[in-house]
Amino acid sequence: MEARKTKEVQPNFVNRICAETRMVGEMETQHDMRIDGCFEGNIKTAGRLVIGETGRYKGTVQCTFLDVWGEFVGSVSASDVVTFKMGAVFDGEVHTEKLMMELGVVFNGTCVMHDPNQTPSSLKSE
Repeated sequence: MEARKTKEVQPNFVNRICAETRMVGEMETQHDMRIDGCFEGNIKTAGRLVIGETGRYKGTVQCTFLDVWGEFVGSVSASDVVTFKMGAVFDGEVHTEKLMMELGVVFNGTCVMHDPNQTPSSLKSE
């Protein structure tokens, strides 16, 4: 019983929405998340969000990493890397430090790249 009372962060914990599952609402987690079904709403995670090949997402995301194989409609603010894999469909807005995009991605939207070495005041003076 004592082991269940401790609150250790488990690096291998992954929240998952399986194929043929539809969810509407908000999700906030410290762990990674994978969507193979359909999610509509807002997600905030300190980890990685993966939209699988059968996954569809509509809403606003705040995360560290985003990997998209499926469909993403909305906006994302990722503090590190956004990756679009072959076959991904994106319609929206990206804010990130690094962006990777494979051939075969459909990208309709805008992207704002942030330089971690620049402060907001140094961006204004340029």
